[in-house]
Amino acid sequence: MSISASLSNALSGLNAVSRAAELVSANVANSVTEGYGRRELSLSAETVGGRGAGVRVNGVERIVNEAAVADRRLAEAELGYHDARAQVLTRVEQVIGTPNSDASLSAFADRFEQSLITAAANPSSSTMLSRVVDSAVGLARKINEISGRIQQERQVADGSISTQVEQLNTALLDVDRLNREIRKQVNSGGDPSGLMDQRQRAVDEIGTFIRVQAVPREHGQIALLTPNGTTLVDYQAATFNFTATNLITPDMTLASGAVSDLQIIGASSVNGSPLEAISGGSLAAAFALRDDDLPRIQSNLDALSRDLIERANAADPTLLAGEAGLFTDAGGALDPMLEAGLASRLSVNSAVLIEQGGAVWRLRDGLNAATAGPASANDILNAYRTSISGARLPSSGVGFDAGSSSALAGQFLSQVGLDRQASVERQGFEAARVQAFRDAEQAGGVDTDHEMQKLLLIERSYAANAKVIQAVDEMLQSLLRI
Repeated sequence: MSISASLSNALSGLNAVSRAAELVSANVANSVTEGYGRRELSLSAETVGGRGAGVRVNGVERIVNEAAVADRRLAEAELGYHDARAQVLTRVEQVIGTPNSDASLSAFADRFEQSLITAAANPSSSTMLSRVVDSAVGLARKINEISGRIQQERQVADGSISTQVEQLNTALLDVDRLNREIRKQVNSGGDPSGLMDQRQRAVDEIGTFIRVQAVPREHGQIALLTPNGTTLVDYQAATFNFTATNLITPDMTLASGAVSDLQIIGASSVNGSPLEAISGGSLAAAFALRDDDLPRIQSNLDALSRDLIERANAADPTLLAGEAGLFTDAGGALDPMLEAGLASRLSVNSAVLIEQGGAVWRLRDGLNAATAGPASANDILNAYRTSISGARLPSSGVGFDAGSSSALAGQFLSQVGLDRQASVERQGFEAARVQAFRDAEQAGGVDTDHEMQKLLLIERSYAANAKVIQAVDEMLQSLLRI
């Protein structure tokens, strides 16, 4: 081998070890950086005229366990879905209250029932009658409070959808932009690894909102598809469109068009509805809460309110058809066709409210009684007690068994609690899956001990190549001295 060839081989070796040292440094520095793909130097033998001519640096390989990343994204989306539902259902359950709490719906229902029993035993006592009125007012206000929280949570979910759609659109545009920049880098022979790291983080962000899968395309690009086959990015980015609703009331539903639906604009392929395309993830959870979970809870609370009105009406023989009884719909009689949102309008008849000119003796003698009757009369109070404590099936609502007013309140809490518990259990399961896939992903990531071992080999390679150059230098110096 000639001196020039030896020198060329050594220089190519020094160039290779220099690049290798840079990659080791980058790997160690980013060992805990999210979305970072471990770098490996790709080398091959350089030949000229069929003879070895040193080392060729083919480029840099970004090592990522794509299968683990894909599984982790899907698991994170499911975790986001159940986490969002669990948080909201927990807050609703808290405002309903557990049975052992004095501020729970069951406790208010129990106090109302007990006050009727006490008043029926002593109908002449204005104090006992006032306690019935107070407990009825407390029960109605508790139902109003729960209804208000449900609508508040629907409003929060609607706002969350708007925010997530905005962030999702930004992330989709980022992926599309990075795709183009990566293509340029690949075509120009550059190293696109850093851009790929950024793109992975952008896709991970998208994966928290919706379930998404990355499909490789030529020149280092990727396409993003939802599990139902809707394409979100493929040489261009789709855009989600959503309009937030300023005020949501119980009667406003997606089916009626009163709240905004989701639209996908500019997708190269769309399968099914936009809501089917985003199944799984926190965005789907926000839609489920706004349009399914919370309206169902509101509907059952409205059913409890209607049942309370009907029970009270059945106990008072002085009421005519179409007249308001002890419990009213915003002061008026119940209209079964306007049940939506009844829980937010439930109130106690002003005829028994002293502060509104009413009289508590009307509980004992009937709301339409012209004058107070015998103080010892307790027939109507007993009718109230029997009606409120009797087992009956509500006229509306889903999932109830026949029971007293207090028992139905307990069933209502159980329904919400079971939904919340199911989401919490799935939340724990998906969290374990996410961690398992993260561990699998990190197993193929940066191992600092291995990188330090590579650095020792790089040091030896550097010394070997430097020794060749030193030997060539000594030979040239010897020749020059001749």
